[in-house]
Formats: sequence, C-alpha cells, structure tokens
Amino acid sequence: MSGRPKRPYFLAVLTIVALAVRLAAIWLVGGREPASGITYEHGEIAENLVAGRGFSVNFLGSSGPTSQQAPFYPVLLAVIYDLCGVDSATSLLVVQVLQAVAGTLLTLCVVWLARSLLPDWPTLAATAGWLAALYPSHVYLVTHFQVAVWAALVLTALLAWVAWSGGCHTWSKALATGLLSGGLLLIDPILALALPAVAYLSWRRDRDMVVGDGRWTVFGAWAGRMGRLATIAATAALVIAPWLYRNYRVHGELVFVKSTFGYAFWQGNNPVSWGTDKIPKRSDETLRLAHDGSIADQHRAMWDARHETLYIDDVLLKPTGYDQFAGLTEPERSRLLGRQAWDFVQREPARYARLCARRLRYFLLFDETNPKARHRLYRATTVGWLVSAAIGVLVLRPRWRTLAPLLAIFAAVTVFHTLTITSARFRIPIEPLSLIWAAAPYATLFDRFRAAIQSWRQTRREEEEHEAYGPRHALKGPHTPTERRYAKKELRRLLRR
Repeated sequence: MSGRPKRPYFLAVLTIVALAVRLAAIWLVGGREPASGITYEHGEIAENLVAGRGFSVNFLGSSGPTSQQAPFYPVLLAVIYDLCGVDSATSLLVVQVLQAVAGTLLTLCVVWLARSLLPDWPTLAATAGWLAALYPSHVYLVTHFQVAVWAALVLTALLAWVAWSGGCHTWSKALATGLLSGGLLLIDPILALALPAVAYLSWRRDRDMVVGDGRWTVFGAWAGRMGRLATIAATAALVIAPWLYRNYRVHGELVFVKSTFGYAFWQGNNPVSWGTDKIPKRSDETLRLAHDGSIADQHRAMWDARHETLYIDDVLLKPTGYDQFAGLTEPERSRLLGRQAWDFVQREPARYARLCARRLRYFLLFDETNPKARHRLYRATTVGWLVSAAIGVLVLRPRWRTLAPLLAIFAAVTVFHTLTITSARFRIPIEPLSLIWAAAPYATLFDRFRAAIQSWRQTRREEEEHEAYGPRHALKGPHTPTERRYAKKELRRLLRR
C-alpha cells in the first residue's frame, strides 16, 4: 500500500469522467422538469434581489426581509439571473453547469482528502475518487437547485486543506482556513458542527520546528498553535460579520446566519409529523411510473409525486394558522413554533423517541416521505453505500485515530438531524467523507488481488529460471542472446589453447 499511483494521468481521466456524467445527467433531465417552482425559496429571494426588493421572501404568512436561507445560494442565483434573465432556461442551465463543475471539484477534493490523511494508501484515494465521481445521487444532485453540492464541496475542501501536509503550516494557512470556515457558515450554518473537528485537525497537523528541549521553546510552539487557531476563528468571524450585522439591523436582534431553527424543529416534531417537513400520500399509479418506463417518465413521475406529499405548513398553518404570528418578527415567529415543538416533546417523550428513531433510519437509508427516495436505483446505491461504509470502518480500524475528525463530523451531523429534522439532502454535505470508508473494502481487495498477481508472476519466473538452468533440464542453456555470446567467447578461448 505504499508509493504513489504509477499513472500520472489518473486525475485527468477522473475529472473528465466526473464532469461528463454530470453534464449527461443535466442533458437527460433538461426540459423534463417544470420551468417554475424548481428553485424554491432560493429563487424567490434571488428574484427579489434582482428587482431591488432586497433579501426578502414570503415566509410564515408575511413578506419582507428574511434570514430564512443562508446568503450564498440565493446571491449566486441572483447574479446569474441578472446576467441571463430571471428564471430563464439559460439561467437555470448555467446554474446546473456550475453545479456540475462543483461536483467535479468535489470528486477531486475527496481524492485530495484521502491522500492527505492516508498518504501511504494511494489505492484508497483513487477508489474513493471513483466512488465520488460515479455515485448516482451525487450525479443527479447537480440537476437540482439546492445548496447541498456547494456545502459538500467547501466542507471537503476545507478538511483536505487542513489535513494536507504539503508546504508549511504558517499563518497564511491559518488565514485561508478561516476564510473557508467563514464561507462554509454562509453556505450552511448547520455545518458549524464540523468546525471543532477542523480545529482539532489543524492543531494536530500544525507541527512547529522545535529546537532543543527548553521550556521556552516548547511554550513558544504551543503559543504559536494557539495563535493560529485564534487566527482561524477571528478570520471566520470577520467573514460572517457583515451578514450578522445585516441580520441585527433587519430583525433588531442578533441572528446567527439563519433564523429558522425553531421553525425547522417544529416541522419535524408535532402531532402529525413523520419526522420531516412532509407527510406522504399514497398514489399507486405515480409509484408504478417511478419504477417503470423511460427515464423521462420516471423523472416526470417523481416530480409529480412531490405533489402527492403534504407539507407540514399546509396542514397545520393554512389558512388561519398564520394569525398567531401577527406583530411578531421573523425570529420571534420561529421561536414561537420552537416552543410549541418543545411542548410536544415534553408531553409525548415516547413519540419523540420514535420520531428520532425514524429520522435516524431516514438519514442513513431513505426518507419514506420523499418520493424520489422510492426509486430502486437510489435505494440500491444507498444500501450499497451504507454496507460498504460499515465494513470500511472495520477495515480502517488501525487508522481510526487518523480518521477521527471525519468520524466526529459525520456523527455530529447525524445526531443533530436525528434529534431535530431530517431530509435526504441533509446527508449530502457529509456523504463525501464517508466515501473514504466505503472505498476501503474495495481498495483492500484490489491491493490483495494485485499482490497475488505479482506473487504469481514472480513464482512463475522463478520456476521458469529453475527449469531452464536446472541440472536435470534436457535443453540446458545457453538460451538468451547474452548467454550465447558469452558461450561463443568461451568456445573461441578454449580453441585458441
């Protein structure tokens, strides 16, 4: 498992394949999805930004400035809308192509992260890269207008950058780490759960040059590491500070990036909730089309199936439920719903425990309230991913200390969504981390197969040499040109005597 890959063009081939399959997915899906309503709240905010109405949306029964979404994705859509037209086919195609590029970069970051953490196992990095390039849900993800692909890219790039042992762990690296950390919060603030693991990995990788064993030298090394951690934290705070100030001006109170935690907690925990923001309705014809027929029929059936689910808001808030929010700001409305959810948890702890168990199953396998999770390909690949990752954790047991930050991030995000609310897209940002574990069984089998082939070839060569030059061989040498030349020279020398 040592050494570097012998094929320097591996990354080029991986990049071409990853981008090609994502562009092919865009081409297959293009024109088969309704032109309106597919950008959700992000698109509405982007339209308002282009129209000069600011970062606003219709949320919980009222329209106005909002912190319902983190700023990155709506601003990205607004820039493209301004250049290519609001909600136009060209704008949507440009966004999808950008997401295909982001998905391709994510594949390369998976390879980078695996090589940075386990440099002595290049086969694992290559296998994880191929899994990331061809994993069906990640390929299909680029056709959707969700922030998940960008969150996955920045989180994986941040971890790869911190884990990378190339260059020097200087103040400039700490500054770049802080910039990436702040950008990650503006993409998806829930991923703040990953930042303690990032800090630990940065501390572990930060190896100062210590000369001698003096007390002041050791103290200086420790102080330098603490200073770099402080630089990371301060830089990340400066990145998000303008948005926090904007939220304070808009809402009259400090709001950390998004204001919707209480609202999301209420969606997943109320008397009619299934643990997500949707309640499924059964449609046998829709489910049949989602499994059979052409790709176009399947995709259209899955889109139509979205309307066979009821949103919690439509069930519990429309049409008169919004009256309870009269005179309240957006954070206050969210807190009110959060208190209702907490009252439900206290009244029915057993029901809450069952919802948590259901959410854990949804998060690790498939969300039964999401019609697209009923597709056989999605279910098969999800089961394959989960089984491979579980086996990989056992295979990588000697490397657990090295991979501890990744395990901690995956566990923290999983627990958070188990306790609050879940959705299929919530697993996407941390899924690339798990592909390193999922790749371990296949990389181990490939290495053992290659070692067996090399051993067989070596044994065969030794047997052939023994047969060619052994004392019992009927056609004992010389056989090779070099041996024949040497034999002729010896014969001429003997004849001259």
